[in-house]
Parts: sequence; structure tokens; C-alpha cells
Amino acid sequence: MSNIDWKQRAITRRLENKKLKKRIKELTISRNSWKEKGIERIETINQQKKYITAIKKNIQKIMQI
Repeated sequence: MSNIDWKQRAITRRLENKKLKKRIKELTISRNSWKEKGIERIETINQQKKYITAIKKNIQKIMQI
């Protein structure tokens, strides 16, 4: 009787572990995706800041003339 309980518990635990591993994989993929999006966003922001500073310098040169 106790042997059957042990076997059933082992089966359910295996299925739970399988589901958890699948969920961990999904979360890892999602996290990496958001991380890449964040890095791309930061890069575009930095690029836009460079353009803005270049435009400001050109405007100052024009104003001095």
C-alpha cells in the first residue's frame, strides 16, 4: 500500500517538475526579450541625444554669424 503511494507521488512530482521547467524556460525567453528591447531603446535614446547636441551646436554657430 505505501509502495503505491510512493509511486503515485513520484509520478505527480515528475509531472510538476516538468511543468516548472517549461515555465522557467518561458520566463527566461521572455526576460531576455525584454532585456534586448531595453538595450535597443537605450541605444536609440543615446543616438538621439547625440543628434540633438549636434543640432544645438550648429544652431549656436548660426546664431553667432
